[in-house]
Amino acid sequence: MVKSTDLIASLAGTYSLLNNTVTNLTTSAPLPSTWGTSPSGLLTYTRYGHMSAVMSATHPPWRPTDIRWPPKDSDPPTSWELVGRHSMSYAGPFALNASVANTEREGQLLHGPIVAASVPVMIGETQARNYAVVEEGDEVLLNVWLVSQGLRSEVWWKRIVKG
Repeated sequence: MVKSTDLIASLAGTYSLLNNTVTNLTTSAPLPSTWGTSPSGLLTYTRYGHMSAVMSATHPPWRPTDIRWPPKDSDPPTSWELVGRHSMSYAGPFALNASVANTEREGQLLHGPIVAASVPVMIGETQARNYAVVEEGDEVLLNVWLVSQGLRSEVWWKRIVKG
């Protein structure tokens, strides 16, 4: 049996977001992605048990160019609304779910308790994420998915840095 510290070390690295698919489990119909067809993002797992994720759309209508950081009182609220609707970030500790059979190829991670998030209600939550590792030649792909509220959200990541 592989130790959990070895499994965490095997997942450690930084991954680039490839795509996200959301499916209605009742109808099997795909839903429009919050991130659009060419999203950007990074997912990082450390061998010390911490993670961070950031995702955003690149679809031009969802990426207003009339605002800059830091926000100003004169900024159009609708522009910031678009940014908020089409981007998300969160970070905190992560661990393997000990009640699930985890291997180097598949299992379930627990993200949390989340300590920082662009969506305030996520802070303090622990969220389960199923995972599968797929090796294609020299590439390592990470498929992460969850099922919630009748939807399956599936995200594919490509490892760009081994941790």
